[in-house]
Amino acid sequence: MKQYPVPWRQVFALSPHIGRHTRYSLTRFTGESVKLLQPPPEVTGHENLPRSPRFVLAANHYQRQGLWILHPCSVITVELQRHYQLSDPPVRWIATANWPPWKLGPLTIPSPGDWLLPRVAHALHCYPVSFAGTNPALTARSYRAMLKDLDRPLGLFPEGVQGTAFQAADPLPGVERLILLLAKKNWPVVPCRISENESRLQIHFREMLQPAELLHAGENAARLVMERIRTST
Repeated sequence: MKQYPVPWRQVFALSPHIGRHTRYSLTRFTGESVKLLQPPPEVTGHENLPRSPRFVLAANHYQRQGLWILHPCSVITVELQRHYQLSDPPVRWIATANWPPWKLGPLTIPSPGDWLLPRVAHALHCYPVSFAGTNPALTARSYRAMLKDLDRPLGLFPEGVQGTAFQAADPLPGVERLILLLAKKNWPVVPCRISENESRLQIHFREMLQPAELLHAGENAARLVMERIRTST
């Protein structure tokens, strides 16, 4: 299988910001990452993007060995920046902070990701959210910040790290609450399908789910989003 290059230069440039709790340019990070992808990714479905950038972009968590979720995330970010010409950051990604614990023999310890992810998220203008309820204080802070900054797309991988390139997963518990909260504020969801074809990364924006559809789905709103990602044309 194709191995996609890790943008080490950008990772190293990001590192001081993680330690200092400062911000780094998401536009620069993702733009430089996409330049490394050969052949260039194929992006389709731009006609399904709404006129207003106030929407949720929900994509399948497409990751495998040799393909980091950073790669499709960067492609989506670059495409939305080009489409809407937004200032940095062009997308506010929601980082699903639900890392499985580490097992060392009979011991179970929290994942280092629990400490690292909120710092990486802050550096790249993301919102860390613990959808499974393991850190409600973190989630509450992120929601408060999010609701004050609804002027550009919110990017979301509803499956979290459970989803892979080979196997779909159910949306994380709590994702539907966020989708419904934003639907009540008249925010639609644009499903986005990530896949590969002949070693070429493919991104396809699919037909938008209107707020009324999401509200009608109620507690099944997140499942409706995932179904649209997987099955619509």
